[in-house]
Amino acid sequence: MHPEGVQDPWFQRYALWNSLGQSIEEAKCMASLIYEGVMTKFPSLKVVMAHGGGYFPHYMGRLDRNTLNRPDTVANTGGITPGQMLKRFYYDTCVYDPQVLKVLHERVGADRLVMGSDYPVGEKDPVQWLRDAGLAGAELEAAAGGNAARLLGL
Repeated sequence: MHPEGVQDPWFQRYALWNSLGQSIEEAKCMASLIYEGVMTKFPSLKVVMAHGGGYFPHYMGRLDRNTLNRPDTVANTGGITPGQMLKRFYYDTCVYDPQVLKVLHERVGADRLVMGSDYPVGEKDPVQWLRDAGLAGAELEAAAGGNAARLLGL
């Protein structure tokens, strides 16, 4: 899933449609797939989120707390919280910040990462960028191509 960009006029200034809007759209997409019950109804569905899933994977405290205060919010998920759903998604590694990738890696695991390059504006050497973000060995091999090959049945 890759967003087109937020069309709201406020986001057009300063190219915020790209810098903030893309991440908001990714979070909205993940929330819709979870809260509407799509990920529950189709447990074998494979979804790869652009840009590491945007803000969504980094905001589980508030989202999961909300399910305790408002159990009706997870009526379509069988009570499964958004945090428990994170590992149902795959995430491209094009996040532009090694610390963000490190946190995403800790949260979802290397088996959920697929290399993203954002060519031609992204990292010049996306594999080296993965190394610089702390991935090595089997985890690096998985994120740099193994996970994508597995997802595609190659």
